[in-house]
Amino acid sequence: MPSSRYPESELLVPNEQLVEHATLGVLKNAAAGLPGMTDWLAGAVRKEPVLIHDINGQPLFHDFEVARGSRVFGTVRVAASTVIGAGVVSTEIGPRLWDYASAVRKLTPTARKDLAVTRVSSPKLVCYSYPKLGVMFEADGPQGRTRVIYDVASLERVPDAPPRGAMEGCFAWSYYDALADDDRKTRIARFKKVEQDRGGIPLKLRKQIATARTITPIAEELKLKLRINVTRLLQYCTHYASDHARSHHCFSLHGQQVNDYCAVATCQMILCYYRYYYTQNEIAPALGYSPGGGCPADQSAGYKSLTCKHLDSSYDAAATWEKARDQINLLRPFKSGIPGHARACAGYSYLRWLWGGGITDKKLYVYDPWPWNADYALGGAVTWEDWDAITHTNFVYANIDCP
Repeated sequence: MPSSRYPESELLVPNEQLVEHATLGVLKNAAAGLPGMTDWLAGAVRKEPVLIHDINGQPLFHDFEVARGSRVFGTVRVAASTVIGAGVVSTEIGPRLWDYASAVRKLTPTARKDLAVTRVSSPKLVCYSYPKLGVMFEADGPQGRTRVIYDVASLERVPDAPPRGAMEGCFAWSYYDALADDDRKTRIARFKKVEQDRGGIPLKLRKQIATARTITPIAEELKLKLRINVTRLLQYCTHYASDHARSHHCFSLHGQQVNDYCAVATCQMILCYYRYYYTQNEIAPALGYSPGGGCPADQSAGYKSLTCKHLDSSYDAAATWEKARDQINLLRPFKSGIPGHARACAGYSYLRWLWGGGITDKKLYVYDPWPWNADYALGGAVTWEDWDAITHTNFVYANIDCP
C-alpha cells in the first residue's frame, strides 16, 4: 500500500490509556443493559492485554479479558491506533475457544518446514482477516523476508493473498492497508470524540481503574447517562417482550466446521431460525462453495433453493446501518458480509450518551461462525461490535415470502 498521510504507527494509543478504554467500554455496555453484559461489573479488567498485530506488522488490537476468579465473562477488544476510529472495537461474550500458546507449540515445526528454514522469527498473533486470528512466522531467506500464517484455531495454513472476486472464505488481508486516507481521516476525527469520553473520567477514578478488583465500585461512582437507548434482539415469539423470561429467543450460534465455511455456517444459523435444518455439507454446494475458495458474496440463490423458494432472499451490495436496523426490527436475521468473511446478525444497539463528547454508539449483535470447530456447537463467538470500526461490504436478506 502507498504511504499514508495518517500512518497507524504514528497514531498509536498510549499504553496507559488502553485499560481505561476497556473499562469504559464495559461500563457503557452495562449502563445500557446490553444482553450478555450486565453481570460483567462483578468482574475485573485484566491489566495485561493480549496484543494482536496486523499482518503488516503493526499493533492492531489489545484484547482485555474480563474475569472474576476462574469465571471469564468475555473479552474487550481495544483499538491500538486512533485510525481505527473506536476505543472499543468489539466485546466478545464468554471464554475463548482457542489457545495461542498451544497453537504456537504445535505450529513451530510446521512453520520451519513450510518456510524451508531451521530458524523462524518469534511468532506473532495476527488478525489475518478481521476478526479471524492466526499465528504468523517470518524468516529471512535468499529471496528476502518471507512469512507464513496459520489459523489459531484450526491450525491450517492461510493463503497469503485474497482470491479473485468478492469471495468469503479463508485468506489473508491487512486491516490497516485496506483503509484509504479519507477513511482514516474520518476515523481519527471520531476517535477524538472517544477521547473526550475517556477524558471525562476523573483522575481519582483513573487511579482506581488501574487497581480495581471489580468494576462495580467504579460504576457506582461514575454515573453514565443515556440520551437515547434503542436495543433490539431477535425474538421468534412476539407475545412477550424480548427481555421477558418466557420470550422465545430462537437463534443459535453455529461454528464453521470447515475453515472457509463462514458463509455456510451463517446460512445454517439463519435457516434454523426459520425451521429449515441442513448440515453444513448439504448447504455448501447451494451457496456456490469451492474448496479453498469459500463462497461468492451473493448467496441469495442458495437460500431460496434450500427452502424451495419459501424464503425470499436478496443480495445487497450497499450495506448501511439503517438497513441492518430495519431488518432486526422486522425480526429477520441476515448475513452481514465484511471483507472475506460472513457472519449472522441477530440484534443491534443505538446509544447516544450524555457524557464526554456525546458520542453515538452503533453496535451490531453478531453471531460469528469463527473460530472453526469440527463440532459446530463448540465453535464461533457472539459479540457486540462497533458499526463504524468495521468495513461492511454486503448483506444477504431472508424472509418468509407470504402471498
